[in-house]
Amino acid sequence: MKNQIFIEVDTEKTDKPFIISKPMEYQPSNAEEAKAGIINDISCVCEALCRLIITADNSGYAKREDLVKASISLLNGVIPTTSENTQG
Repeated sequence: MKNQIFIEVDTEKTDKPFIISKPMEYQPSNAEEAKAGIINDISCVCEALCRLIITADNSGYAKREDLVKASISLLNGVIPTTSENTQG
């Protein structure tokens, strides 16, 4: 299976420092296909993060446990919980 996700990070941009996109030919035909696609994208990005963490650990750049903790902390800090979403 091949899945392409383009992630651009440019912290010098003030309006859109993070851009996530798909190839132009990817056009889901219905809501279910779009849902399955984004869930698959999230899974693939998580797998890529795991591989980066393992590579950094194996290369001695950082400890796996520290990178996992930092990643989880970042996710918890950036993504609001369901109750925070409903508070508006």
